[in-house]
Amino acid sequence: MPSARPTESKTRHAVLGPGTAIYDNRARTGLRLMLWILCVPLGFYGVWRGGADVASGNTVFGVAQALGGVILSAYSVFAAVLDARRLASPIRLVIARDGFALLPGTGTVSWNEVESVGDPRSPYGQPRTLRVQLADPDEFRDRHGLSPVARLKLMFDRGDLVLGSGLAIPIPRAEALMRKALADFGGTESGRAAVPVRARESKARRSRRRSG
Repeated sequence: MPSARPTESKTRHAVLGPGTAIYDNRARTGLRLMLWILCVPLGFYGVWRGGADVASGNTVFGVAQALGGVILSAYSVFAAVLDARRLASPIRLVIARDGFALLPGTGTVSWNEVESVGDPRSPYGQPRTLRVQLADPDEFRDRHGLSPVARLKLMFDRGDLVLGSGLAIPIPRAEALMRKALADFGGTESGRAAVPVRARESKARRSRRRSG
C-alpha cells in the first residue's frame, strides 16, 4: 500500500524565495537514530576496556582503545542529536530561486556561492549522496562563521558541501532539481554577473594552493 506521506511540495522560503521543499526519509532517519544511540554505550565500553589495558601495563593499546571509544561516543551523541532534530521537522531540504537550505544546520546558501552540483566520486555516474561544489570554500567558511566541526568536515570533504542522502526522493531527482535551479539563477542578471566570476576565482586560488 503506497505511503500517504508527501515527498516534496511547493513552498516559499523567507530569504530564498519560491521553491520546492524536499521531505525527510523519516523511517531511515529513525533507524539511524537508534543505531547512533546504540553506539554510545559501545564507545563507553571502549573507554573502559582501554583503561583496563592501561592498568594491566598495555599502555599504547589501552590509550588507543580509550581514545577510539571517546571519539565514537562523542560523534554518536552529535549524530543522534542531529537526527533527533531532523525528526522534529518533516522538511529536510529547500531548493529555492535564490539558493537552498538544508534543515537543520547549514542556514541558507546562495546560488552565487555554488560552482556546480553533483557527486563526481560516485561510480557509473549514479550519485550516492547529494554533493555541492562551492565556488570558494575559504570565503564560504568565513562568511557563514562555521563551527569547528563544520570547518573540519568541509576540509575533509575537499571544499564540498555534502548534504547527505536521507531524502524522501531519489538523490538523482534532488540533484536534477538543484542543477535546474542553479541554471535558472545563472540566467538572471545577478547570476550572469556573479557565478562565472566566483568560479574563475575559485579555480585560480585552488591552483595556487596546489602549486604552493
